[in-house]
Amino acid sequence: MARAVSISDATKREYAAATGADFNRLLRDRAYKEQHRPALTVYFQSQVQHRPRLPEEHFLNVVDGAGDVDVLLITGMRDDAPVAAFSHLVPNSRLLDVRVKASKETRCARRCCHGGDSDGEDNTENSGPKPKPLDYSPSLIFNNDATGNEKAKTFAEDYLLPFFDKDLQRLGKMVRPVPDFPRPGVKFQHVLNISQQPGGLAMCTSLLHTHFTGDWATVDMIVCCEAGGFIYASALASQVDVPLALIREAGKLPPPTVSVAKSTSHISSTSNSNEKRIEIERDLIPRGASVVMVDDVLATGNTLCAVLQLLGEVGIADVSIMVVAEFPVHRGRQLLRQHGFGLNIQSLLVFDGA
Repeated sequence: MARAVSISDATKREYAAATGADFNRLLRDRAYKEQHRPALTVYFQSQVQHRPRLPEEHFLNVVDGAGDVDVLLITGMRDDAPVAAFSHLVPNSRLLDVRVKASKETRCARRCCHGGDSDGEDNTENSGPKPKPLDYSPSLIFNNDATGNEKAKTFAEDYLLPFFDKDLQRLGKMVRPVPDFPRPGVKFQHVLNISQQPGGLAMCTSLLHTHFTGDWATVDMIVCCEAGGFIYASALASQVDVPLALIREAGKLPPPTVSVAKSTSHISSTSNSNEKRIEIERDLIPRGASVVMVDDVLATGNTLCAVLQLLGEVGIADVSIMVVAEFPVHRGRQLLRQHGFGLNIQSLLVFDGA
């Protein structure tokens, strides 16, 4: 079962109560809503200044109010990088950010150009500043210039329905939960166990291959970091016939190498050392190459952050990330974004826990 809700309805209700605007018309009358859009934006921004967690409150209220649905489509979101910002609030669910884009002419036609083209993408009046470029990569981008709903249906079939692939469910069942490991209170998800199951590695490789939203023909190398990443990246590199770039702990590769510091993961943080170094052969990847980083998990983001810093040191900026399993509660995406890495991250599985 699927349901669509607008996250902005709560703000519209509060705005109407505060200003005397007609709440029902704000919901149903597009021209009336466009009249009030600038004032609505100012009102919401003022509320956030006094209640910084208001966006999270609105998000959770929408999710909690949706009931037991399989798919919840939340419209009206204006938050930057919503997956990084909110996924930890729903750690057992897959959260996707679909950026809907349309030309100025299309937006104008759909909104009847009331008072000019009040672009919903930047929430500013027509005379205001131009929308700032995104500093993150949405999960998906839907170009909504066509009339009718055929293009939307095709988009859903091509990019959303694959998340209901039964092979993903089978893959998830191969991840063995281990309570109180490596310490009491931790529910460990044994992601590497996939490769120990009959057909597990082949299935995982196939899913990584088909779920990649980029073009494998343009990928120059697959990058991986020991140890878990080696298993899944090696199989994938063989299937797509792309060379493999290995990242190892410092001192394990022949010179010349480039290295950076890496904080320990949340699982290995009980060890005495809180920091290690990882390295890559200096001239292994041509400068300007397009690479896909493949790892077994994304949790705190410490490993991926170090890998991205290392790739930057050797002149690589065109990077996509694919992981087998993601643990949103640790806010790894947010850490990466805080360090300036707002790049595209894809995961096959999502788990609560560690």
